[in-house]
Amino acid sequence: MEHYGKRSTTGIDYAVRKARHKTLNLWQTFIRTPGNIQLSLGLGLLAGLLILLNAGNSADQVPANAPVVKTSISAQVDTTVASVGTAIPTPQAVVLTTPPPSASVLQPLASPVPVTDLTPQPDVPIAKLVIILDDIGYNADAGLRAIELPADITFAVIPHTPHGKALADVAHSAGRELMLHAPMSNVSGMDLGQGGLTLQQSEEEFLDVFRRALADIPYIKGVNNHTGSELTAAVQPMQWVMQELKERDLYFVDSMTTRESVAAATAEQFFVPALRRHVFLDNIQTPEAIDLEFKRAITLAKQQGYAVAIGHPYPETLAYLESALPLLAAQHVKVVSVSAMLAQVHASRVETTAAW
Repeated sequence: MEHYGKRSTTGIDYAVRKARHKTLNLWQTFIRTPGNIQLSLGLGLLAGLLILLNAGNSADQVPANAPVVKTSISAQVDTTVASVGTAIPTPQAVVLTTPPPSASVLQPLASPVPVTDLTPQPDVPIAKLVIILDDIGYNADAGLRAIELPADITFAVIPHTPHGKALADVAHSAGRELMLHAPMSNVSGMDLGQGGLTLQQSEEEFLDVFRRALADIPYIKGVNNHTGSELTAAVQPMQWVMQELKERDLYFVDSMTTRESVAAATAEQFFVPALRRHVFLDNIQTPEAIDLEFKRAITLAKQQGYAVAIGHPYPETLAYLESALPLLAAQHVKVVSVSAMLAQVHASRVETTAAW
């Protein structure tokens, strides 16, 4: 028969002590398990507090013969509580929460600044174009118009001409480079005028004529041949020319009026800086023909790094150059003087020699 009566103070005290003792033993075992120290402390405090609070207040509500209640703590502690008073409730898991971050941390990130593509772009090589205008000296107006062209053109002045010296002065003042356009004998028998060099001259006569021509035009940096299809193919006269140029520190440009020319090769033997002509711009004096040759010069310059083009102060040539020269920069082409081109060629040769 079930009996509900007043609680026995002695029985209650004994039950409390027994529960405390057994709980203490279980906690000691649990605490020794690695990793359970912090959890044990929290749960132990909570369990002990509940025992103390409920021991004296709940026994009168539970039958004396109440069954034993088992409470699981962290799935590792099996605590048996005497059937006196109220069974110890299962401790709830303690959840440790981290305070929310400050509002500034939760602010959305600003949109990233677009990154400019810093990949190095390959430099487009600049092709060099040497433009020489021959036959300067006979026509003053044509010469002045040529000097006003918007590019670093080199002017080859024929000696002993009516306007040669004056045009040389103007060109020099404009920062343009000057050459002597030395008349040399040709296979066609064309008249050379004063200052012509021929195969019939002795060395003394030859050098006298040549030196007078060199002295007639001021500010010259070098020489190229006017006609000369006969003389430039002869070794001896070319040796006389190159020896004189070497002593004066002048360069030579072979106009290549014949495929048989030995002028440039002889210049190299005498260590005279030299270039060869690649294109004649105006053998045919029409805009279409000049345009064709000019574009050919540009193509050669891009293919081999530079090209040498020779023209004349014809009205058609000057008109074409006035319109075409300003467009060269967009095509990555630059007009340079003979001296500038020779300096670059020399630097390249020195670099190549050093590499070997």
